[in-house]
Amino acid sequence: MIKKLQTVRNLRQKVYESIRDFVVSNELPPGSKINEDALAGDLGVSKTPVREALSKLAHDGIVEIIPNRGAFKVKLSREDISEIMLIREATEGLCIRLAARNVTTKVIKKLKSVVDEFDENELDRDLSRYPEADLRFHKIIYDLSNSTRLIRLIENYFYLTHMLRLQYFRNPERVKRSLKGHRELIDALEKRDGELAEKILKKILRSVCNYLTENASGNQIFL
Repeated sequence: MIKKLQTVRNLRQKVYESIRDFVVSNELPPGSKINEDALAGDLGVSKTPVREALSKLAHDGIVEIIPNRGAFKVKLSREDISEIMLIREATEGLCIRLAARNVTTKVIKKLKSVVDEFDENELDRDLSRYPEADLRFHKIIYDLSNSTRLIRLIENYFYLTHMLRLQYFRNPERVKRSLKGHRELIDALEKRDGELAEKILKKILRSVCNYLTENASGNQIFL
């Protein structure tokens, strides 16, 4: 019985992860209706685990369920973007300040290795890889903070921020600016200067926020 229950849980988790990755990706435009039948068919499951996954994704903030109409990928307005990025400034600014206290040579090498994966002269071919690399870079810093509660707060809006990350890094020039900012962060962390690292991170996030909000179409972004 226990083994069977674990198998069911594993299946539901895999369904959730598959649908989550699909919804977060650029493959599904914001505001699009999510076809439950198609997802169930593609994943080879009934509609029950699909609906459970969509309900969980609604709790995560990346799906909106409208009674009698179905589930839709969220649209983010300028106000939504500003709020999300302001929260990032507060939580991740504190996170990197704490991380600076715990920096080791090994961690600095890991951060540098993420940045050094990319040749600035060949960014066109690397655009699809960069969002995940940026995510890895920041996760190293999250873990370095040694603050379970703070990491939990950051995880609460993780997939919303990753949706923005995927949208923002669609241009080589924006990736180039990001790489420059990451190198500045590494330099500050290497000096164990938490205040400087926080200042640099907030500057980066404000620049991203300004770009995203200024390039919104009407009251909705990414239409």
